Amino acid sequence: MARVKMTKTKIDSIYWYKQGKEKKFAYRYKYYDSLGKRREKSKQNFNTIEQAERALIDVKAAILDGNNSYVENDNLTVAQLNEIYIEDAKVNWKPTTARNHEYIMENYVLNKIGRHKIKNVTTLILQREIFDPLIKQGLTEGTLISIYRRISAVFNFAFKNEMLNKKRINTPNLKNATQGVKREAIPVEGIDKILQIIRTKYKISHYTCICMLVLTGMRIGELRALKWEDVDFEGKFLHITETRDRFGLRDTKTKNSKRKFPMNEGIKKVLIDYKVWYDDKMERYGFRNPEGYVIVNYAGNPVGERFLKRIIDLVCEREKIDYFTPHYLRHTYVSIQLSNNVPITTVAALIGDTPETVYKTYAHSFEKDEIEASNLMDQIVVLDSFSD
Repeated sequence: MARVKMTKTKIDSIYWYKQGKEKKFAYRYKYYDSLGKRREKSKQNFNTIEQAERALIDVKAAILDGNNSYVENDNLTVAQLNEIYIEDAKVNWKPTTARNHEYIMENYVLNKIGRHKIKNVTTLILQREIFDPLIKQGLTEGTLISIYRRISAVFNFAFKNEMLNKKRINTPNLKNATQGVKREAIPVEGIDKILQIIRTKYKISHYTCICMLVLTGMRIGELRALKWEDVDFEGKFLHITETRDRFGLRDTKTKNSKRKFPMNEGIKKVLIDYKVWYDDKMERYGFRNPEGYVIVNYAGNPVGERFLKRIIDLVCEREKIDYFTPHYLRHTYVSIQLSNNVPITTVAALIGDTPETVYKTYAHSFEKDEIEASNLMDQIVVLDSFSD
């Protein structure tokens, strides 16, 4: 392609040229970058000399302000920015964070605006090209918020690193989005009914899982990672230090999630009953569980990521019980504690979360409060031996 012939105008660094029969304008501006290297910034296709001059003024202002990065990344696309962001952030990410970011960006963002220059992306563009179509597809508000958070993280990274001269996007309008299924706490009488049904009709591994989640508020990944070495019957504590998902064993979700959970009599009773069955199973299948995970299936294998959800789905369908997931049991635990006036900070310490997450407040928690709160479950949830 022949190079366009540029003709100087009376304004320094502004040129005009012919595009067909049209007269167009451009700027070509030379400057030194932060390393003292000579560079040139140029842009064409302005319809008037005033447009070219205004754009040049913006470039000069950014350079005078020391914002060379913004100037040098003027043509950076969303896809390119995302690659830079991942490279910078991945050293601090857990596998699930990396997986979620890459899945969201590939499936919902880059296929829509990946080729857009980051300087041209606005809230309106996000609304029209990403969120409005996804709302029509029926994605829930929670999913859409997750998508926006990923986009926002990438663009905030660009702003903080001076690839953008200002924040470009705000929260989209999601008022027409479908509301997701709200995770509700299950009433105490509902918990008693569920435990009774599973205890009398299903397997001891299923019953133990449900009991442990109800009595501790643990996340399902934390329960799957629990090993017998983490169970201190003498000291009456569970040491929750890891989680396990499809990527294997790893650190808990947050630093707060590593905790020593007081073992009440209900937890102890359930685990002792279960261990009789477990020890018998391991005599035949111990080679399948060399790590000593507590929860195994009837073939002696450590349970998979969706083990309990499949059982719950089956129980809900067969027994005509209102739908719930393992995470509902965590909500139930928190609800029971708070409704019985256990301090929010104590509840947060027990479930391995922050007080802000539980209820936007913070104070110190004491181990005696945690023990009393754990023992409270003995008074509320009535347990019978699995063999009864």
